[in-house]
Amino acid sequence: MKHFVHLILAGFLYASLTITNGMAQTGSVPAATDTLPPANRPAVPVQVGESVLTPVADSVAQIASDTVQVTPAQQAKIRKIVPRKATIRSLLLPGLGQIYNRQYWKLPFIYGGLVGAIVAFRWNQNLYSQYVDGYRVAFNAPSNSPTGKVAVVRGQVLGVDQLKRASDQFRRQRDLTVILTAAGWALNAIEANVAAHLKTFDLSDDLTLKIHPGIQPTGGLGIAPGVRVAMTF
Repeated sequence: MKHFVHLILAGFLYASLTITNGMAQTGSVPAATDTLPPANRPAVPVQVGESVLTPVADSVAQIASDTVQVTPAQQAKIRKIVPRKATIRSLLLPGLGQIYNRQYWKLPFIYGGLVGAIVAFRWNQNLYSQYVDGYRVAFNAPSNSPTGKVAVVRGQVLGVDQLKRASDQFRRQRDLTVILTAAGWALNAIEANVAAHLKTFDLSDDLTLKIHPGIQPTGGLGIAPGVRVAMTF
């Protein structure tokens, strides 16, 4: 029995030595992991067994070559939009704030409204001038005139009262056009300010609003279902 056990142990020992020698001869032993820090690496590649030490200069050059180069024109576009600057520009001239925000599609609406306001102002001012001149002519006409105190304006014979009402109406419309234009000018500046704030608003994942169902205590009366709102900054 003892000889049989010794024979088995000898067989296992012989098999282990044979496998180890075979792996050493065929080179199937796995290569060691390169743990040398970059600061201690040599200036030229060095073969150590199955590992190759890469020079630090090559790594730096590779990183530099992978870096995206930004042209001056691209740097000019990558800028911080300041809402205050957009507001001041829009106050100086309608549309300048929108150009600063690079929202060019808003310009047709702004300048279309400005042109419409100018046309409406000139139209009302022209009619007001005609009717007020007719009113002066009719008012200064002698009382014993055969035609009476009337004047011809735009092909119509009108009395003093009619001319006064017409001139007052077109004067009010002219003044209203000026007020609406000023309001539109201010609204244009406000819109540029709000748009600039929205373009610089942080929309990253760090700003989240989560709503979850929850259970709220009711002060000795048990619990009640509720809603929990969590804002993450």
